[in-house]
Amino acid sequence: TFTGITFAGQGQNLDTGCKVVLAAPDTSAAIETKSISKGGGVSTFRSSVVATEKAENSAASVSCQSLMLDADSRSDTIPAMDIRCKNVDVGHEATIGRISDDDTVFSLMSRGISEEEARTMVVNGFADPVSKELPLEYAVEMNNLIKLEMEGAIG
Repeated sequence: TFTGITFAGQGQNLDTGCKVVLAAPDTSAAIETKSISKGGGVSTFRSSVVATEKAENSAASVSCQSLMLDADSRSDTIPAMDIRCKNVDVGHEATIGRISDDDTVFSLMSRGISEEEARTMVVNGFADPVSKELPLEYAVEMNNLIKLEMEGAIG
């Protein structure tokens, strides 16, 4: 299992990835990533899944979720799958959303929450599944980092 999260800010181009090799029968792998981009930041995630001839009845899944906080930011996922046997289940899914298109921010603002706080809440909700997988000390630091990165994120 691989779980990752990235936050690309202004002037940053983050190119990250993960490689999995299924080399025995009845094995499995799960790759789950989240990326957040703001201020024209670029996030690229590359995944490589190799199922060797010996990987009969194995499975691998790759899930990439991206959230862009403005129209200038970008996110790409580049999957590569090398399948060398017949009885294997390998899949890739990617979802990309833009917070500027999100009605959730408007809904939160209509309840008296500032735009900056609403955007931070959406980003925290997006990152929460990864945060729950981390030891408490790391989760606290990740949430502090998101709060710092989101300060002044409007516009």
